[in-house]
Amino acid sequence: MYDAIVVGGRCAGAATALLLARQGHRVLVVDRSSFPSDVISTHFLWPHGMSYLNRWGLLDQVTAVTPTHTVVDIVNDGIPLSGSVPVSLLREHFRDLHGDDSGVVQSYASVRRRVLDQILVEAAAKAGAEVRTHSTVRELIISDGRVVGVRGRASDGGEFEERARIVVGADGRNSFVARTLGLPRFDERPRCTFAYWSYWSGFDPGRGQIHRRGRLGCAVVPTNFGQNMVLVWGPSEWSREFRADVPGNVQRALDFVSPELGELVRTRGTREERIYGTLDQSGFLRQLHGPGWVLVGDAESAKDQCTAIGMTHAFRDAELASAALHRWLAGESSLDEAMAAYEGRRRSQNSAAYYDYVCTLSEMRPYRHDELQLFVALRGNQEETDRFIATHADIAPVSEFFQASNLFLLNDAAKESSAGYPVFEDFAATSRMYQQNLFA
Repeated sequence: MYDAIVVGGRCAGAATALLLARQGHRVLVVDRSSFPSDVISTHFLWPHGMSYLNRWGLLDQVTAVTPTHTVVDIVNDGIPLSGSVPVSLLREHFRDLHGDDSGVVQSYASVRRRVLDQILVEAAAKAGAEVRTHSTVRELIISDGRVVGVRGRASDGGEFEERARIVVGADGRNSFVARTLGLPRFDERPRCTFAYWSYWSGFDPGRGQIHRRGRLGCAVVPTNFGQNMVLVWGPSEWSREFRADVPGNVQRALDFVSPELGELVRTRGTREERIYGTLDQSGFLRQLHGPGWVLVGDAESAKDQCTAIGMTHAFRDAELASAALHRWLAGESSLDEAMAAYEGRRRSQNSAAYYDYVCTLSEMRPYRHDELQLFVALRGNQEETDRFIATHADIAPVSEFFQASNLFLLNDAAKESSAGYPVFEDFAATSRMYQQNLFA
């Protein structure tokens, strides 16, 4: 009998297993993959994601093979902003969510899953968790209405049956655990982005860059193996036309959104791998826990990639869920009390507001005139630019930055006008042009 069986051994699952095992609990992790391996992911870690790794003692392993940066460039319709997440907001975020602010770091990174997941799985095993890779869970064992274990097929083809006090579903947006339990999705947001990316060598973009123009976005971030991840995305309703010529349309999107980045990739870049893509980005929530089970990561809340928050949120869930489960397993609380505490943090008003923020952004509507004026107003106001970046990354509350009184103060204190930014010269005509499918 295990204390916990974790279904899924990547960001959310391996981290949950690691933290539970370090508390002395008997943990089994089952994943159908072998490691190291990649998975469809835009694999970005914001500073709070890196801070979790630091809290767990794994950051040095990651940064030894992964470039890190602190300042990020964000360019919206030609309006550039640069900044970093303030340490003070990071500390406040961790104190509010976890009760302590140890291990906070200000850097971000783009970490390939073949690198990160291997480090996490090895750390979980080193902590004492039993890790079974290349093994598939095929059935949940339910007794008296409660999940009490799993049945599956091991790497050698043999069947296995294991029992535990709790089963953790950490198996992604298409979670087997959630589907087997018949958990419905709710607050679904079908409008989302398509995203395509690959890895180029041959140029140095410096730090990470995120660009938006009209209904399209692109980003470049240095990642492992001396390569740069280059990503483009757009509204899902344009995906059919985009897929007609993926390599050509990746370059076309880069040239449209950021001509400078498009030129850099076209003239100096060497693509090292095939182009990866995903159309399955719709947002949804699921019930968090029930008799004998709990969900973490994308299994309980999936969101579009447009703010690159997935892995960071998986780490957050792992720390919250493992802390709650430890209190129960150690006899410090009932399971109901522990799960209520987990749910209270995961379904807070701030969390709901950020979910809505991501889902709204993922519709990829062109920015309104007043939204673009806000970006102009932020120019020269470094403190508020940094707070905007922290808000975009779910470190500062969305409701605080975007409240009307704050927006009024920002516009009132603006040091620049919109003059000089081409997007404002004939805004109506530009807005109409942005509605045209570039790939049709």
